[in-house]
Amino acid sequence: MNADFRKSGFDKLITAHLGHRGLIAQYSYSDVLKSLFFMFSIGGDVLDDLNTLREQMKDHPSLKICSPDTVEYVCEKLKQATTMITTAKGTEHYINEHNNFNKLLPALCLQGGILDKEQSYTLDYDGHIVENTKTDNASTYKKTQGYYPVILSINKLPVYIQNRKGNTPENYNQLELIKQSLDRCKELDITVKKFRADACCYEKDTIVYLEQNEVTYYIRAEMNASLRIALEDEREWKTVMLGYRKVEVCSIEEPLFGDTQYRRIVAYRYKAEGQLSLTDINGYRYYAVVTNDSADALSCIEFYNQRGCDGEHHFKELDYDFGWNKLPFDNFEMNTIYLYATAIAYLLFNIFKHHYAAKTTIVKTSMRLKNFILHFVTLTAKWIKTGRRYILKIFTTKDYSSLWTP
Repeated sequence: MNADFRKSGFDKLITAHLGHRGLIAQYSYSDVLKSLFFMFSIGGDVLDDLNTLREQMKDHPSLKICSPDTVEYVCEKLKQATTMITTAKGTEHYINEHNNFNKLLPALCLQGGILDKEQSYTLDYDGHIVENTKTDNASTYKKTQGYYPVILSINKLPVYIQNRKGNTPENYNQLELIKQSLDRCKELDITVKKFRADACCYEKDTIVYLEQNEVTYYIRAEMNASLRIALEDEREWKTVMLGYRKVEVCSIEEPLFGDTQYRRIVAYRYKAEGQLSLTDINGYRYYAVVTNDSADALSCIEFYNQRGCDGEHHFKELDYDFGWNKLPFDNFEMNTIYLYATAIAYLLFNIFKHHYAAKTTIVKTSMRLKNFILHFVTLTAKWIKTGRRYILKIFTTKDYSSLWTP
């Protein structure tokens, strides 16, 4: 993996975006990010596990693993000032991001081959609560304490991250984040044809912007009074199977946001069981999606529902496989850099996983990190120096030979 990392040119790409460290620095930014990736690749989950990896790799002839202190120095060096915005109601929003990391994320996906200029993609927008006990956290809408970063992703691959404290909702300033993400994708010739989001992006300015840029959108509609009445009055409901549930679907045209322009709403309903809520009408529970897609209602709803797998499941991997649920610093700005660094490790994992899956049956593209470690990483090996060169001797019944072929 270390040799493939060098051959890929990722070190040059990282340096091009993050710059050089001081002349006396023993480790480059690339070395630090690679060290974190390798730490997670042996099952580590906290920063101190770098010491374990350093001990295991001490006889490696070329691989340099940095210490946890070096990661702390790097996060301190790269951290950016937090922007604090006070609303008219006196609410304080704390925003932190790193522009060069946000440029690096899609560039790494492209250079690593997990995104392709010849394909078109769907951009997913979502927020994710990172619960923690840091002194600079804030209360979330779930009554927990933590941060609330917003992630824009393609195929579960983060291409834009902005960290916020827990009291800042995911819909805050969301149009600007969408613009920056789409602009960066255009710069890299990454074609984004579709956009999905929950009700946090149910705003007129966002929908108008997506329409102007010819992006097909699927956004969860807020169930307000006028929409509830329109759905209640609709008579052309069609019974279909949505997954394993029998539901009724329809498609209507409604003026939204107090505008005269009509937009398409695709909706489904089913008989509610148990205690009814205020939004349940005549015993039915309704869900609606605003879209400019002309496909049939069921196809649009199914595509929107896929965001649960394509747009959210990577949060579990970031939390439990790549350390988002165990942030190391008691500092909002430094933890933001750590979120970026571990997101880079997650992208590298996906890059190498797809690369090796194309060469050997040992690796599957569907593997989670734990499975990857068990079936691919874990084996007995020893470095042997002979004839003034190092040879890696491995002891296993698995066939790794295909990985050494061009």
